[in-house]
This record gives sequence, structure tokens and C-alpha cells, in this order.
Amino acid sequence: MSAPGFLLALVLAGGAWSALAMAMDRHYADIHGRGVEPAPPLRMRLRGAAVLGLLASLALNVHMQGWGVGLVAELGVLTLAALLLVLAVSYWPARLPAITRALLLGALPLMVWWVSAVTPF
Repeated sequence: MSAPGFLLALVLAGGAWSALAMAMDRHYADIHGRGVEPAPPLRMRLRGAAVLGLLASLALNVHMQGWGVGLVAELGVLTLAALLLVLAVSYWPARLPAITRALLLGALPLMVWWVSAVTPF
């Protein structure tokens, strides 16, 4: 597993977990105040983004290492991303949307770095 590929998979999984956390009533209320719930269309978009992020992370790990090792690597990446998200939700719940945006924006340069690392020029 290359460093750019690992970081890209970690960022995709972290962004997916963040989106899934913000779709939950409890974490959404931690960010926006008690009694506030995400609107159903927003909840659907956040869940859809989470599914896409998790599938992209799985596809990247399987592409880099095959099905046997890629599935195990994906579990490790998901665990590490979830641990980082738990720390973020526990200590900086108001900053979770900014962290999610940073992860999603950080995925683009990491994707360029990973593609340039695996593609010989």
C-alpha cells in the first residue's frame, strides 16, 4: 500500500463517517443546538455521501491490494477513521462540518498524488 493511497482511503473513510455522523439527530443537535434535526433531504444527501465515500474507500483498497488483503486493509482504515471521528465528535462537535469539508477538499489533491504515483510517465 502506497502512502498516497492509504491517505486517500483514510480521508474518504473519514469524510464518510463524518457525513454519517452529521446525519444523526444527536450529532446534528450537538452542532446546531438542541432540538434541531436535519431536514429529510439533507439527511438523505449526507447518508448518500457516506455510502459513496465508504464504497470509494473500499474500491481503492481492493484496487491497491486485491480482495484478500484489501478487505482487511479497509477494516483497518475504517477503524482508524472512526477513532479519529470519535475524538472530533467528542471534543470539537461544532467544528465537525469544517472538518468534513476539509476532508472532502483534501481528497482531491490526494487523488491527484495517488494517480501520479501509480501512473508511470
